[in-house]
Amino acid sequence: MKTSTAHEDYLKAIFKLAEHNPQAMVGTSAIAERLNIAQASVTAMLKRLSADGLIAYERYQGARLTATGSAIAVDMIRRHRVIETFLVRDLNLPLADVDAEAEILEHAFSSALIDRLWLHLGKPEFDPHGAPIPMATEAPIERRDLIAVFELAAGERATIVRIAAHNAAQLRLLTQWGLVPGQTIVRTQALPGASDVGLQVEKQTRAINESLAQAVWVMRNPALSPPE
Repeated sequence: MKTSTAHEDYLKAIFKLAEHNPQAMVGTSAIAERLNIAQASVTAMLKRLSADGLIAYERYQGARLTATGSAIAVDMIRRHRVIETFLVRDLNLPLADVDAEAEILEHAFSSALIDRLWLHLGKPEFDPHGAPIPMATEAPIERRDLIAVFELAAGERATIVRIAAHNAAQLRLLTQWGLVPGQTIVRTQALPGASDVGLQVEKQTRAINESLAQAVWVMRNPALSPPE
């Protein structure tokens, strides 16, 4: 099925919003926020996607991908993450800039060309942000035992494995602060009444809000965590 750029962006957004529960209905407000589009426009598009058999849509409930819609979303995610890997590895593009470039290029590259590019890169499993690169027929399932950084206890040490920023501004801020895959961090003691998450990054202490804390996925380092 031939789809437009807008169709592909919507399907990919719905897939990512329901990544941890693919059968869940994704609300129009969440889609609107993700794509920075008015809710009325989102509702109109969801009705078109439903008519095309790409989503199941229920008024006031939201949308869920059909098998056809999910296959298109996975293909777009594969394109995006392979392109990001190429831009960082071969063109040395800064990590903060690759998402925006990949958003443009993913619609221009064919799936066949992406397969050749993936082979050229050595069949990478993860993109530069630490997200899994799916095979053409498989969903990008996160199989590692990762947690969001806000789930760490005070004093607990972990390694950043994946950055799941919702937009370019978040990604740029996280990279500026050194919160990138491979970086070791320590959760610091929160101030009384504070909602921000305190992190020690090398010799710097950062306080990040809940939205950013949800975008940083880490793997605990048991050998370096404080004893219970």
